[in-house]
Amino acid sequence: MWTLTKNKDWQQLQQFSWVKDMQGVPQSPVHHAEGDVATHTQMVLDALINLADFKSLDQQAQENLWVAALMHDIEKRSTTTVDDNGNIVSPGHAKKGAKTTGKILYREYATPFFIREQVAGLVRYHGLPLWIFEKPDPVKAIIQASLETDTVLLAMLAKVDVLGRSCNDANELLYKIELFTELAKEYECWGKPKQFYSDLSRFQYFYKEGRHPDFESFDDTKTSMILLSGIAGSGKDYYISKNYPTHPVISLDDMRRKAKTRYIQPILLFL
Repeated sequence: MWTLTKNKDWQQLQQFSWVKDMQGVPQSPVHHAEGDVATHTQMVLDALINLADFKSLDQQAQENLWVAALMHDIEKRSTTTVDDNGNIVSPGHAKKGAKTTGKILYREYATPFFIREQVAGLVRYHGLPLWIFEKPDPVKAIIQASLETDTVLLAMLAKVDVLGRSCNDANELLYKIELFTELAKEYECWGKPKQFYSDLSRFQYFYKEGRHPDFESFDDTKTSMILLSGIAGSGKDYYISKNYPTHPVISLDDMRRKAKTRYIQPILLFL
């Protein structure tokens, strides 16, 4: 089983420079009255290990979620600022944090690809369950997240993100997570990636407006091709002219002549 560290004592976690960087990073007193990012992160980890749903996970899933909770605000250190209204904000910290998480797990630890991507995905989308219905297209947002990480773990992370802070709207935020859960179940991406009829259906859903995720796209992208291969002078051009006179031809002989080179292999492709 992969682990980031076996010693999960908060003081021992100070061995990581990016954990030390959380010290003194301010947060909005409205949304995080508990204090700085370090205080919040420690509270989130405490809430996580006491969460009943967390205890029911297998050991690897527990570790993945724990690491994501530890790193979820890793880039508030670089994005925190004060806006024009005097509010402390951290725009883009989740997206930047996901990139940093991926780099750390790739460069500094022998992290399997699937685990690294899942943890980075959790960091990237950790705020999504709280703000899903403020997205232009909530369904598309939750489906995209399901393709990059586990929505069950994501909902747990969002829950402890709320439990690990001091704010007046905690109940409202927890209710939003319940709505996120129901939306994921409705569109069959709760704890699993959304399944599409085909790769083409998935592509068109994300790149064409008005597509339903369960729509089966007609695949008009396929065609047929004949590959003709033979030594020079064996009659490939003659065979084509006799049997496929109207077909468009990709001729490497023509390519060689135009390029004035002899180093393109004598293979003919035609449709």
